Order: sequence, then structure tokens, then C-alpha cells
Amino acid sequence: MGFMSRYSPSRREFVRLGGSAAAGGVLSTWSGMPLASSLASDGAKTYVNPVIAGDHPDAGAIRVGNDYYLVHTTDHYSPGLLIWHSRDLVHWTAAGAALNAYYGAVWAPFLCEYKGLFYIYYPCDGKIFVIHATHPLGPWSKPISLGLGGIDPTHGATPEGRRVLYLAGGEMADLADDGLSVKEPPRKVLTPWTIPDNWQVECECLEAPKLLFHNGYYYLTVAEGGTSGPATSHMVLSARSRNIDGPWDWSPHNPIIHTRSRAEKWWSQGHGRLVDDADGSWWMTFHSYQNGAQNLGRQVLLLPIVWTEDGWYKVRDGVSAAGQIYKAHLEPESLRDTAPAFAGTNLDPQWQFWKGYDLNRFHLSDGSLTLAAYGDSIQTTSPLTRAAMHPSYVVEVDVEVTQGCEAGLILFYDSNHICGLRLTSDPNANSYSKTFLLSGRRATVRIVNIDQVADFYYRIGDGTTSGKWTHVRESIDVASYQQNAIGGFLDLRPALYACGSGSATFTNWKYWPE
Repeated sequence: MGFMSRYSPSRREFVRLGGSAAAGGVLSTWSGMPLASSLASDGAKTYVNPVIAGDHPDAGAIRVGNDYYLVHTTDHYSPGLLIWHSRDLVHWTAAGAALNAYYGAVWAPFLCEYKGLFYIYYPCDGKIFVIHATHPLGPWSKPISLGLGGIDPTHGATPEGRRVLYLAGGEMADLADDGLSVKEPPRKVLTPWTIPDNWQVECECLEAPKLLFHNGYYYLTVAEGGTSGPATSHMVLSARSRNIDGPWDWSPHNPIIHTRSRAEKWWSQGHGRLVDDADGSWWMTFHSYQNGAQNLGRQVLLLPIVWTEDGWYKVRDGVSAAGQIYKAHLEPESLRDTAPAFAGTNLDPQWQFWKGYDLNRFHLSDGSLTLAAYGDSIQTTSPLTRAAMHPSYVVEVDVEVTQGCEAGLILFYDSNHICGLRLTSDPNANSYSKTFLLSGRRATVRIVNIDQVADFYYRIGDGTTSGKWTHVRESIDVASYQQNAIGGFLDLRPALYACGSGSATFTNWKYWPE
């Protein structure tokens, strides 16, 4: 579904007055929103990026038969290491999670298959761990420490069965035969590609190694230039060798993917991984910030790859990440799920807690979510979040609090960067910058985030009544809630929270793009 880059006066007035999307848009409980557009208006087999919208950085896909699986950075959010499934590399569904407890900040995982078993190597708080399973959807083992520091671990193997682990910085270590420990400390096997001196980058930052053995060569796909910073920073590079230890030759087609101007739609394109389609075609998943919407985080993009006669690879000629892209095989787009957001007894894994995960904190019943209070303030609580998927959107929910509980609807970057609406019956509740206190036990709350400016609306009392909306007369520019301004490599997320004592109940959750 498309969105307008500018809020039309009539539509802005419509939302301000409390209209529902049934009168002028598509209402969603969120789970039914499409993540990519697969068919052009003329019925051609094309898609447009992103294929997974919102913050899903450091993603890399693998093929298992006719199915594809993908994992990505989940940072301080739990459940961690979300696992996505697709039948065509374009339409993805969050099918589960590999980590159902909070361990710390999980970055840049690498999902792979070796001799019928699946492994995810990943860094957590700067130390390398591995988990394993007999199926990509698990169940997964408990984390096993490899006793290494570093980031961006990547598994590789020779046809003879030697297993290795690559890390950012061009380092490599030999793994034990079971892949669950290392034999020796890492050693440097790759030096950086020389970035032209007049290119604007964040840093040299050799990282994100991804190994592929293909037609007698070992190919290392890496990133340089820095993950954020200037729009032209990040890039995908390729090197190859006849030996898994090197020496490595850099591709004449480097950089394989690179933002060359801040005028482009997609900024800081990098962290790529090759994957083959069942039909023999090749593709690359990678991440990128969207120009003008950096607080959405790094989104998953997909580009077609071709192999040259001399055995290198490059992006198919005439293709742009910002345009419509042909793909021979696309699955029919499934019907959207119109069930209430909190239907059933299991919480969708895309709902993630910040720095904590306690199954006893929440309960689903008849389309409502009851969330037990945690922490004594909005800064010490663990909110329940979900990555936004559009530069402009509206979120709305009914909330009811018990005595002693404060709860609400917020836009959350981290515990020190929050804005939104807070409901409490405590007349002595503490104020917090860029949040607005509402007095009462029940309310309907709404956030309208259009082109990086957020407006806040509420109705006190029973959300089923037709009472008038109150518009908070303080709009907030949220464009700075992103890596280049704050740091943290995070995104700005709609979130629900409850702190103090008791609990809060949320119903009628709605999200729609604008």
C-alpha cells in the first residue's frame, strides 16, 4: 500500500477530527500490513523496495529448498533474533524467534546450514555466541559462548569439511568440527579495500563479512564506509580467493552497491549477502536508511545479481534500489490478516520488549492485552514496542489502568528519548519532557506521525463513546530520533508501557499508514 509524502489538508483535518481509516484509508491491526509491493499496476512481475519495511538491520537470507529464511539484528529487544520466512524473497512473514529470553544487545547474526543442521552465530554485548537447531524455525539450543570478542561473525567451510569463522576487521578463526568452539585466536586474513580519498564516508570500518563458495572460488562479501554518517558512507564490496585463508583479490566491480548522492532515496546501503533462487537466479539482501525517514532505522532491500564471464558478480544492469524490479517468481500476495491485534493467546513476535522479556508480564484475552507494571517510571520501565513500517502513520489504542499504574502510548527510541501520552490516576505523577500526562482511569489515545512531526490526541473515558478528540497543542519534531543525532543504531517505535504498580489493559490497537 502506498502513502502520501505530504499530508493533504483534507486528510489532516479528517484525522484531527477523529475520523477512522474506514472513511478514507485502510485500517490495520498491524499484522496485516504488507511489507513490500509485489505487483505493478499492469500486472507485471515486479516489486519495490523495501522487502521488509522498518528497522531490521544486518539481515541476510538463506535458501532451504524452495523456502527462504532470514534473521537480523534485534539489539536490546526481545524476543531476539526474529526469524522470517518467505517463498520468493519478496514477501516475508515473521515466523518465530530464536531467543526467547533477554541476554543483552544482539547484533548482526549469521544464519547458515551445515550438513543438515542450522546455526546462528551472533554477537551479544560484544561477545560471540552460537545456537543450533534441526530446523530454521527451531527449537533452538541455549546460547553457547565461543570465548571470542568481536562483531559480525560469519561461518564458512571448505568442501573437505574445515570450518572457519570470519569477524569484522578481516579476522578469521578455525572452528571445531562441531562448529561450537574455536581452535585458536582469530588472525587477520583480509586488509580493507582502498576507498577513494574524495568519497564521503563515516570511517573505513571493514565489517559484515559473508562467505560463499561458488564455482571453485571463495567469495567474501564485506562492507566498508561505516553504517551511518553521510548518506554515501556504507557500501557492499566483493573479494575472492582460491583458498579460504586468502590471499584475496578485490572485484573490479567494487563497490557492488553504494549510495553515490544524498539525493537518492536509499542512504548508507550496505551489509549485503548473496542468496540463490530456486530458479537459478541470484539476489542480494542488504540494509539501508530511507532518505528523509532515518528514524525508521535500516530497512531490508533486495537487488538482482548477475555473474560475469570472468567469475565476478555485480548488480544487474539498469536496476536501481529505488525503482520497480523484475522478478520471475513472485508468490501471490496473501490476504491480509484482519484479526484483532491481540487475538489468540500468543503475542506476535514482532511485538518486542525493551531490555527484558517476561512471559508473566502480559496476558491476551478476547482481543485485549493486559500488561503488568514494571519499573517506577517511564524511564525505568520495559515498554512493548513494534517497528514502524512507514515514514508517515497513525497509531491508536484504548487504555485502562488499575489503581497505582501509569500507562500509555509513546514513540520510543530508548529510555532517554521518548515522547507520547501518559494516563494515570495519580495526581502527583512526575512530569517527563516531551510526554503529556492525562488524568483518569480510561482513555483512547492517538499519535499522528506525519513527515517526522508527531501530534497527540486523546479522549478521556470509555473509548467506545463518540466523545470529541482533544489535540495537544504541542507538536514534536521527531526527525532527530535517529543514529546520526543520538547514536545507538536504533529506530523510533510506537510502544505501549505500564509502570508503577498494578496493570494496564490495551484494546482496539490500530495502525495505518499515511
